[in-house]
Amino acid sequence: MVKKEWTYRFLSLLLPLLFTACQGEEDVYGIFYADIVTCHTGNEGLHFSYQTTDSAPADTLYPVSPIDGNVKEGARVLLQFRPVEQLDEHRKRIEVQALSAIHFDTLRVVAHNDMEKLPDDTLYLQSAWKTGDFLNLRYRIDYHSRPHSIMLITDESTLSGDTLKVQLRHSRNDDPEGHWSNMYSSFNISAYRNRPYTTLQLYVNQVNFNHKYYYFKLN
Repeated sequence: MVKKEWTYRFLSLLLPLLFTACQGEEDVYGIFYADIVTCHTGNEGLHFSYQTTDSAPADTLYPVSPIDGNVKEGARVLLQFRPVEQLDEHRKRIEVQALSAIHFDTLRVVAHNDMEKLPDDTLYLQSAWKTGDFLNLRYRIDYHSRPHSIMLITDESTLSGDTLKVQLRHSRNDDPEGHWSNMYSSFNISAYRNRPYTTLQLYVNQVNFNHKYYYFKLN
C-alpha cells in the first residue's frame, strides 16, 4: 500500500557502508554472485527470492547452512553467495558469503504543497533498475558523520495519467564533507498495480550524468 504523507516527515536513517555488489564475478575460489534479494522465513528456514532482470521469473535460493540473525519476512538485503546445487529450473542451494542490511522503504505519496519542503541534495548515481515490485538503486553519498535520509516519493497531484512519476529525495542533514560511500536502496512500488500505469519515471538529483530522469516499463 502506498503510504500517504500529508505533512513533511523524513525518516532519519544512519545508512550503513556496504560492499559493492557485482553480478557473476570470479576469484580464486570460483564464481560468486551478489544481488539485492527478498528474505523469506518459515518452516524451510531463512531463504531468498530474487529476479536477475525485470522480465525474468523469480528464483529461490536456499542456504546450505542455517543463518543466524533477526531477519524479517519480506525484508530486502544485499546477498553475496556461491551456487552449490541446482535443485530445479528456478531453485538453487547456495553458500552464503555475506548478508548485509540495505535501505529498504516504500513509495510515499506527498501532498503537492509539501513537495518543496523536502530536501533534494545531490548524490552520485551508479545504477537504477526495476525487478518486479521493487525499484533498486546503487549510488554513493558524500558521508562524514551525520545521518543522511533517503526517500522515494510521488507528488499527489501527478497520480493521474499513464506515467507514475517518482522522485528520489536525499537529505545530507548538514553533514560535513567526508568521503564517498557506496550505498544501496530498494523501494516497494507494488501500489502502482492499483492504477493503469504503463511507465515509471524516476527523478534523481545526481552529479555524474547530464540527465536526471530515467524511465522503466511497468508490466
